[in-house]
Amino acid sequence: MKINQKDLLAGFILLAFAVAGLLLNMDHTLGNARRMGPDYMPMLAFGLLFALSVAVIALGMFNGPDKLERWAWRELFLILAAICVFALILEKAGMILTLVVSIGIASLADRTHKPLGVLGLIAFLVALCYLVFIYWLDIRIPVWPTYFGY
Repeated sequence: MKINQKDLLAGFILLAFAVAGLLLNMDHTLGNARRMGPDYMPMLAFGLLFALSVAVIALGMFNGPDKLERWAWRELFLILAAICVFALILEKAGMILTLVVSIGIASLADRTHKPLGVLGLIAFLVALCYLVFIYWLDIRIPVWPTYFGY
């Protein structure tokens, strides 16, 4: 048996999230596909995550030797910082500025990034998010920065 340590660790982490999510959402009513309750979509998402984690663990058992290496703490911190900044400034800074700042922070995690490539990614994601969330889904979030006075 050729064990892939990376896949096994990733699978068990996904499995822990899936089990925790399934257990924490048991208090709500499930409903059915026609009349969805508040627990329907989280239960579906965590059920799919559970199935995915089992598949990753099963593949990790036979996928070949791939030992764990040193953790990339800098990259992990920058990605988590980008997510936290996105959550903290979205309401006041607006969607466009928040995306620019978050993508800029996350791009620092890749040591080989090219500034022109990052600018292209920012332009593409800003346009895509505007089309999807503002135009098509009509989600009411600020697009541009609001003043801090109110």
